Amino acid sequence: MDPIGVIGGSGMYEMLENPRMFIHDNQYGRSSEIYEGKLNGRTVYFIPRHGPNHTIIVPRINYRANIWALHELGCHRIIATNSVGSINPDIHIGDMVIPHDFINTTCRFPRSFYDDMPVAYHVDMKPAYCPDIRKALIDASRKVHQGTTHDKAVLVVEEGLCYNTEAEQKMFRQWGGDLVGMTTLPEAVLAREAGMCYAHICMPTDCIGAPVLSDVFQEHLKTGVRDFIEIITLAIQNLSDDRDCPCSHALEHAILKRVIS
Repeated sequence: MDPIGVIGGSGMYEMLENPRMFIHDNQYGRSSEIYEGKLNGRTVYFIPRHGPNHTIIVPRINYRANIWALHELGCHRIIATNSVGSINPDIHIGDMVIPHDFINTTCRFPRSFYDDMPVAYHVDMKPAYCPDIRKALIDASRKVHQGTTHDKAVLVVEEGLCYNTEAEQKMFRQWGGDLVGMTTLPEAVLAREAGMCYAHICMPTDCIGAPVLSDVFQEHLKTGVRDFIEIITLAIQNLSDDRDCPCSHALEHAILKRVIS
């Protein structure tokens, strides 16, 4: 069985049997700490994107090094988790949400494996996330999560680090957004550029019109991590090694452009 990559919060390495930690240096720099372990007999590489002690802030995450590390370690699939804000009144704190699309408002650089190369593959991001992983996450969440599972949502990805204003929330809602988060991009695009499958599961820890309180946030985060572990464990069990999704053919249909200076 191929190994699976998981990217998420710092507490989730507890799901692995006898994990060992290492750093993967590659052509894109130093990855975040990586934990290798077994999950029901399958090798899983878990990356806490902020580091085990949450010391790497959102703009300082080396997204390229993280994704390329999983690629070189033999992962063809990545499952990610995110805590997000809800701007949809029908999506509540503590719900589980498996987004189907995103809107990118970030200005991060580099945002592609081809930022500093003379050629570039323009990959298609439709669908935005792997349908096979999404289905596995939806099915697993509906079996183990006690609350509501939403099988569709548009995630607006913003730069951070502050939470958005009321005017921004209103604008994002008019765009068709349901959630606001900071870390899904450029992860999803980089995975597609590497021909890897990527999808993620989110839990809102704050909602539109409500203040963000640190103690409440931490409590919801602990609950979310426990649910994420159960859902991901079941989802991985239900994923086969066979891939025929759009992600697996992304580079076959990518448009090659040569950059002429």
